[in-house]
Amino acid sequence: MEMPAPDQFTLSRKAEIVARLRAALPADVVIDDPAETRAYECDALSAYRCPPLAVVLPYSTEEVATALKICNEMNVPVVPRGAGTSLAGGA
Repeated sequence: MEMPAPDQFTLSRKAEIVARLRAALPADVVIDDPAETRAYECDALSAYRCPPLAVVLPYSTEEVATALKICNEMNVPVVPRGAGTSLAGGA
């Protein structure tokens, strides 16, 4: 399985994207430190890794809606994630 190349346009706007998310969500909800997001770059099938631009861990449906609205407005792809225990590479 070949992983798609990272979207350079989205990566180039990381600071702006994270700033918008942080401005709209509680401080502890948005994670963008590579050391902290590393756990989210793959599921239990660790052969395929894709470091996330940021991770949002919302506490409420309103926070989910806010994050998705911002990402939609900024054309940022979103990958929903469950427990990350799949062996299919779906995370």
